[in-house]
Amino acid sequence: MSDYSFGGAADIDRAIGFLVSLDNEQRNALAVLEIDQAIDELQAEYVKVQADPSHVPSNEFIAALSGYLEMADDRERQ
Repeated sequence: MSDYSFGGAADIDRAIGFLVSLDNEQRNALAVLEIDQAIDELQAEYVKVQADPSHVPSNEFIAALSGYLEMADDRERQ
């Protein structure tokens, strides 16, 4: 998703939903912890964007978000 443009709270919410689904399917404890950490980071940024819609997350966050959304797209295509 190299041409990804941050879409605000809706994109973060979609990524959270994808990761929650992935978390529920996961059986590896380490993977669950990593997914939970990613969800926590997404939720924190979601709160910021909800409070201030003009807030733009860091480039690192946007890159990670883009990756999560790409994985969600891939899963939906299956």
